[in-house]
Amino acid sequence: MLRANFFYKFFKNKRDHSNKIVKYNSSKKSDKEDQINNNIITIDQKISENSKALIEAQIIKFRFTFSRSNNFIEKIGRNVYNKKLEDSINWHQSELKDLYFKRKNLQIHLEKIKGIFWVNRIKRFLTIIFIGLLILLSLLIFLSGFMIIIYLLPLIIFIFLGYSLFTRKY
Repeated sequence: MLRANFFYKFFKNKRDHSNKIVKYNSSKKSDKEDQINNNIITIDQKISENSKALIEAQIIKFRFTFSRSNNFIEKIGRNVYNKKLEDSINWHQSELKDLYFKRKNLQIHLEKIKGIFWVNRIKRFLTIIFIGLLILLSLLIFLSGFMIIIYLLPLIIFIFLGYSLFTRKY
């Protein structure tokens, strides 16, 4: 009987004739977005803290560089302190680089979830092209102005000599 019931359920042709509207629940997607947004916010806070600490360390290094000490013991302590200060600055800089890299990866992942990754990538590409063309145009304007001055130099010298001859007092 058990076997017959199993085969009956297995081969039974069930058709679902319901015409119900099924609502899609994207709570998993929004939960993931919220989680990524929270991670980005915490990384932004860490970036802010590390930036403040890096600025403070660089201010201390700046003050330390311009301080005058003639004492031998202070000079030895200064060398040790300078080494620790450099290590601290290097650590903060590497930590900032890592945090910015993590933030960029999370931002890309969030853009992919939202479906705006390629739109933003195209916008970035177009802004880079626009800035490049703007720099190229300004360079061409500068060079053409420089070339115009070089070509007009004999005329400018001739006008200057003519002016100096007419205004010369005997």
